[in-house]
Amino acid sequence: MKTFTISARVTVSTYTKVQANTLEEAIELAAERDFMEIPPNNYYTEDEFWMVDEIDGTAYDLHEE
Repeated sequence: MKTFTISARVTVSTYTKVQANTLEEAIELAAERDFMEIPPNNYYTEDEFWMVDEIDGTAYDLHEE
């Protein structure tokens, strides 16, 4: 039997908390942040990274890697 590595794209919900004077400034600051790695460790905080609580998307664009 062969083994295949299948890659896919998935859309998930994510959030980050930003302190700013305006919504526009908050969006700019948020856009510069990295995503947390999966699995997360205690290093990641919602005040510095985009957080993913649960994967709630559906896989699409499946293809062999």
